[in-house]
Amino acid sequence: MNKVLIISYYFPPMGMGGVQRAMKFSKYLKNFGWQPTVITDSPKKYLAVDKSLLNEAIENGVSIERTGSEDFNPDSIEVVTPREKLRKLRNSLYSFIFIPDSKIGWKKKALKKVDEIWEKYGGFQVVFATAPPYTDFLIALELKKKYNIPLVIDYRDAWVDSPVLNYYPTSYHKKKNIKLEAEVLRFADVIITVNRRVKEYIVGRYESVDYNDVRIIPNGFDPEDFENAKSLVAHTKDKFRITYSGSFYTRNALFYFRGIKLFFEKYPELRGEVEFCFICNLTNEYMDFIRNSGIQQDIKITGYINHIDCVKYILSSDILFLYISRGENDEAAMPGKIGEYIGSQKNILASVPEGVSKKVLENYGAVKFIDEEPGQVADAVYEFYNLSKSGKLPKPDSETISKFNRVKHTEELAKEFNYLLAID
Repeated sequence: MNKVLIISYYFPPMGMGGVQRAMKFSKYLKNFGWQPTVITDSPKKYLAVDKSLLNEAIENGVSIERTGSEDFNPDSIEVVTPREKLRKLRNSLYSFIFIPDSKIGWKKKALKKVDEIWEKYGGFQVVFATAPPYTDFLIALELKKKYNIPLVIDYRDAWVDSPVLNYYPTSYHKKKNIKLEAEVLRFADVIITVNRRVKEYIVGRYESVDYNDVRIIPNGFDPEDFENAKSLVAHTKDKFRITYSGSFYTRNALFYFRGIKLFFEKYPELRGEVEFCFICNLTNEYMDFIRNSGIQQDIKITGYINHIDCVKYILSSDILFLYISRGENDEAAMPGKIGEYIGSQKNILASVPEGVSKKVLENYGAVKFIDEEPGQVADAVYEFYNLSKSGKLPKPDSETISKFNRVKHTEELAKEFNYLLAID
């Protein structure tokens, strides 16, 4: 079996959406003739911990090599919830100090770890790196040069052209990042992005990259997650449930909470019939609004929960809410949760800007779009409630759903690996 080395700073037991792409690729690669070994960190603190995802990787034969402590224990990770003002201040400071990102200090550790394990695994045929952090790309580039193996890079988000993720305090910082990205692209044997707009950013900025040089493999859903969730006891509910899964750390979703308040003011007879569920932690701003608005009894907050429980909540919901704020890298923003929302085959209430996410949802079909207006939130929920009661909720497009299957995505990735070996 061929061997691929995966560079992924974010990997279970770290939780949240950023870890799942690398984990699911590594889970299924063996099905297509590739044994994955993942180089990752041993985090001491993180926003969320999900040991179920780590167990899933291990149970599926993924080899995991960690920098840091030899006796790494997932139970020792401290879960931290940063205050929004401090988070923004810290990110601005890090943008000034670190290039390309705050994980650059991990580069030396990761390279040393690879040198230590190279003989243990008898070498690797391909190195695959997924970013952000873009430090992952720099690590993989060094490995390509040192070991003379093909390099495959995977953009989960744009690098230089992502104004939300990457703030450059001076022209020097931006020019330096452009230079780094250009070098990575020059040496990459395969370039992968999650959507067409990120691809266009790369091709438009770097003349050395042809349009056909960039492949698109979107984020998606793991069908096994949904099968496993269905086989478990469902989260009971006796109300019409609208669920949001994810975080609001970089988004101002106050309009949605105002819409919930307005919904019960306009339709008081539905109090006790409808609930709004949040599979996330909410900031103090939102919690204060909920308390002051008197809608505590209408809100269910799970906090961060493991992935399979998240899928169970999604499946036991009637409507799923999706929010991408305007100005959030508008055209290219496509949160990983879209794939799982689509995999659930549920109706979606979406407040998103024009761009790739909206286009995908239009093809999905079972969706209603709204602006960032409380009145539109209230009216859309009422409309969905009545459609559900009459059995007339729209059906999603099956062809669109099939395009977001992570097993098929992994097969596409393995074909790219195989093609590289055929060239050699």
